[in-house]
Amino acid sequence: MATAKWLLKPNPGPVVEEISEKFGVSPILATILAQRVNPLTMDDVAVFLKPSLNTLASPWRMDDMDKAATRLAAAIKARERCIVYGDYDTDGVTSCALLIRAFRAAGYSLEYRLPSRFEEGYGISNEFAQKAVEEKVDLVVTVDCGTSEHENIKYMVDNGVEVIVTDHHEPGDRDLPPAYAILNPKRKDSLYPFRELTGVGVAFKLAWALYEKLSGSPRVEPHLRETLLSLLPLAAIGTIADIAPLIDENRAIVARGLKTIHSACPGISALLDICRLGTSDLTARGIAFSLSPRLNAAGRMGNADLALELLVEDDPVRARDLAEQLDRQNTERQALCQEILEEASKEAEHTHDVVNDAAILVARSGWHEGVIGIVAGRLSEIYGKPAAVISFPTGQDKGRGSARSINGLNLYQAMANSREHLLTFGGHELAAGFTVAQASVEQLKKSFFRECAMQIKEHNITRTLDIDLEIRLADVNFRLVEEMELLRPVGQGNPEPKFLARGVKAAGSIQLMGAQRQHFHFNVAHGGMAYRAVVFNNLPLLAVLESAGRRPLDIVFSPALNTFYSPPRLELRIEDIRLSDR
Repeated sequence: MATAKWLLKPNPGPVVEEISEKFGVSPILATILAQRVNPLTMDDVAVFLKPSLNTLASPWRMDDMDKAATRLAAAIKARERCIVYGDYDTDGVTSCALLIRAFRAAGYSLEYRLPSRFEEGYGISNEFAQKAVEEKVDLVVTVDCGTSEHENIKYMVDNGVEVIVTDHHEPGDRDLPPAYAILNPKRKDSLYPFRELTGVGVAFKLAWALYEKLSGSPRVEPHLRETLLSLLPLAAIGTIADIAPLIDENRAIVARGLKTIHSACPGISALLDICRLGTSDLTARGIAFSLSPRLNAAGRMGNADLALELLVEDDPVRARDLAEQLDRQNTERQALCQEILEEASKEAEHTHDVVNDAAILVARSGWHEGVIGIVAGRLSEIYGKPAAVISFPTGQDKGRGSARSINGLNLYQAMANSREHLLTFGGHELAAGFTVAQASVEQLKKSFFRECAMQIKEHNITRTLDIDLEIRLADVNFRLVEEMELLRPVGQGNPEPKFLARGVKAAGSIQLMGAQRQHFHFNVAHGGMAYRAVVFNNLPLLAVLESAGRRPLDIVFSPALNTFYSPPRLELRIEDIRLSDR
């Protein structure tokens, strides 16, 4: 794991006392709130502490929403043939499921189509566009894709198939495609107040607007209103899975969605049961690390239709069977990821200066295309820099790549400036997908490294570990952990609070954990207080700990309750360890 620069956030000043007194919270939580709430007003702090659907912007504020909702209402009334076309990841699958369920409640059966990751790749495929024209489909609604699909959308439109795009990806430098309506908060001309909605967030806004249109009033008919609320768990899952910042509208969607997730639909209930996610585990982290990977496994290992079938299934027995199939696929995916990660790490160490190179780019024939994105993410975490992994099908000279970035480095820009060496590419700041000819890999590597190096130099980018504030170990207690719950949902953009404690000492023996012994725990003590400390997926810290001996340490950690025990136990989840100068 690459060494990180510790950045302790500055004290916000007198406003901490004001927040503490007004909301009856400790100075520790008041400090974190003052650092995170923007704009920092007492009203905004109140909204942050109690996220509400009342804070969601009207769907009609999104460009083209009136056109889209009116057209869909007409399609339902005329019983036209309408197909929703999605993506194979969790955001795309939940988006599809959300619209299918929304239309079903309105008395209309919406057809769907998900592309194959391996045969078609991301976006609207040529095959689908041709088939839609041949079958005289009336209307296609894309979810989580379409903004960059100029050619295939033009082909469908020119041949009598209308298209409504719902998406959240960056449009790039090109003009928007000639669709009937394009719903995307990242449109350059967008006036929508929150640009960080995911694909499923945009789909939810479309369902909301459609229900108002069908009801003929902002007061949605009761059964449609209940359906809309029941769709929020799907919106929450897709938002979490796409690593969207959990702020503003996303925060409200996820907070409400997690509250009702157990009663969402038989498929989600079955998957939660298989994941063994109890009430205390129904957090953004729990969804991200347990439920989302199983939904993603379908598209990564075979066909994403399996995940979509689960989310639209109303029979609990059938839903359980589908959930078990997804669970088995996820187990296979985990083993495959570990195998390819080990090979990719060795390749990187052999072909790169992993300390000084600005990025990592590795390629090999035969790597499973469904997991290279996960492997790229792990390489980026390990080396603290952008990473790209390319897989070439055996005997073919065109490969698919997946890249992941670090905070502060715009991966989409780096890829766009390297486009002369790519066949196709797309994505956003932190993640991208692309195709490349084998003969162009070395040129791509040079260009990609150069672009990353320029951004790193220009913006002085380095791997950092943001620390909320310094506290004493004596400040860590059950009340503090309980109070930190008020920050939930935590995740991207609103991370788990991280604290710094200086001059602590390791006590007792170090114990390895996990099936692959990739985690460990030990005890830390200071001023008569002792706590169990746990380190996940960061074995380099084991070497730091062992070399420290009995010398004092500085630790960065998040306090948590381990609910595996009864009663639950307090523990410290360690982010980083250094020798202390105290």
